[in-house]
Amino acid sequence: MADAPHPTTAPQAGPGRRLAAPAAPAHRPPAPNPYDELPYDSHPFSQTHPARLATVATLFDLAPAPVETCRVLELGCAAGGNIATIGEMFPGAEIVGVDLSGRQIADGQRVVRAAGLTNVSLRHASITDIDAGYGTFDYVVCHGVFSWVPTPVQDKILAVCSANLKPSGVAYVSYNTYPGWHMRGMLRDMMRFHADRFGDAKQKVEQARALIDFLASSTKNDTGPYGTLLRQELESLRHQADHYLYHEHLEEVNDPLYFHQFVDMARTHNLRYLGEARLQTMVTTNFAPDVRKAIATVATDQIQTEQYLDFVRNRMFRETLLVHPSASPNWVIRPDAVRTLHVSTTKKPADDAVDLRSTAAQAQYSSATGMTLTTTNPVLKAAMRVLGRAWPGTVPFGELDRGIDDLLGRPPDNGQQLSVALLNTYLSSNLIELTTVPVAKVGVSEKPVALATARARLEADQSGVASRRHELVRTNDLDRRLLPLLDGTRDRDAVLDRLVQLGVVGELNIHKDNKRLTDPVAIRAALAGALDQALERYATSCLLKA
Repeated sequence: MADAPHPTTAPQAGPGRRLAAPAAPAHRPPAPNPYDELPYDSHPFSQTHPARLATVATLFDLAPAPVETCRVLELGCAAGGNIATIGEMFPGAEIVGVDLSGRQIADGQRVVRAAGLTNVSLRHASITDIDAGYGTFDYVVCHGVFSWVPTPVQDKILAVCSANLKPSGVAYVSYNTYPGWHMRGMLRDMMRFHADRFGDAKQKVEQARALIDFLASSTKNDTGPYGTLLRQELESLRHQADHYLYHEHLEEVNDPLYFHQFVDMARTHNLRYLGEARLQTMVTTNFAPDVRKAIATVATDQIQTEQYLDFVRNRMFRETLLVHPSASPNWVIRPDAVRTLHVSTTKKPADDAVDLRSTAAQAQYSSATGMTLTTTNPVLKAAMRVLGRAWPGTVPFGELDRGIDDLLGRPPDNGQQLSVALLNTYLSSNLIELTTVPVAKVGVSEKPVALATARARLEADQSGVASRRHELVRTNDLDRRLLPLLDGTRDRDAVLDRLVQLGVVGELNIHKDNKRLTDPVAIRAALAGALDQALERYATSCLLKA
């Protein structure tokens, strides 16, 4: 898997980690599948959701299939963490996942069965086995596979994206790219040179980390380009989880390529470039005027424009969408294209004190990733007010426009100003999200119901869960005991009673002053407030459903 869009947890560096030589030459045969030996954490990737793919296609003037009733195929699905919740949210859709790791498929099948999903099928098979018998799909997803498989399998991935994709379908393929991966590839070569001398995955990862520590220490006084770039990459690697480091950097195959080379490969399989899942990366508006002018001078089409943008950015990862040649995307997005979509913010804005009507009063908004937006536009300020009140849910474009009219006390303009403001903000920041499917705002009910897939994953001792927004929600020890109880049969008091029981028998450890509580009364007092906070967190994280 590649460049995960969510934080990972790596072991802390310690003084005892040192470079070592293997005790004896390692001649043991490799595991039948490295993902069986060290499974990859199976999590949601929001940019692969069919609603995201449908949104990009819609903005480029295509007519993608409705997500609610679509067929989805994921190549390299691991334990199904990226697709199981899609099946739960859209019972009218059919979801198929394929992976070569029998261990991960078995783990995922247990979750699917426990969640009661009859429209999700996880199959232990090779990508090369996929044929016409699988049928055709509206959306094909292949995340974190393409760069890590040999050329014949890469060709098969693109062949499946062509042969098994419906005429109006959209395929997603992610891959490592140059020029950014040149530096990272150098570090991969160093780590593999050392780690390949050891036998099992655990030893390989430990020694790869030891080499990282050694290189960082050895170049700490090097202020030149090599030392500076090396330390930047090393710092990034230190914070990655073992499974990521192993499969991203220590696998036998990892073949990045330039964007234009990938597009050429796709063309040989009768596929056309649609765009990127993160559409903001396709535009030049965030660059200085002289950069935009230079690229416009040398680039004759969208492909060349984006290749030059990769050179400027030193880009190392892409998430490319492909369609059949019969589809003709219009890369000049019309503001009217947003009118059929649902809108949300990426973070609840705190702006109640902002003067919405003044064209002089500034308002500043910050996303969860730290990106900020400053505006004096009354329409955009009013939009953020309406979206903030609906957060974490979405608002249909028409309803949002009416809400703005009410706040500003202005006559309707048929959404003209709103469509322009939303599109510009969407393309220039991550403060606005657009989607083809709504996300409801769900509060804490009398008998809360958590997503069945979330409950099943935690009961199976799998870490992290997918939300209704298809975002990863990290879980703690209380979550792992609490969320499975939220099946709609218990009110707050019944949930608290059960948590107290778990605390008494030691299945849930409750501490005060560094001592574990064992008295039921003390446990209940300690848990009461924590329970309410957790339930509200589940509501705002979109883990609850109506």
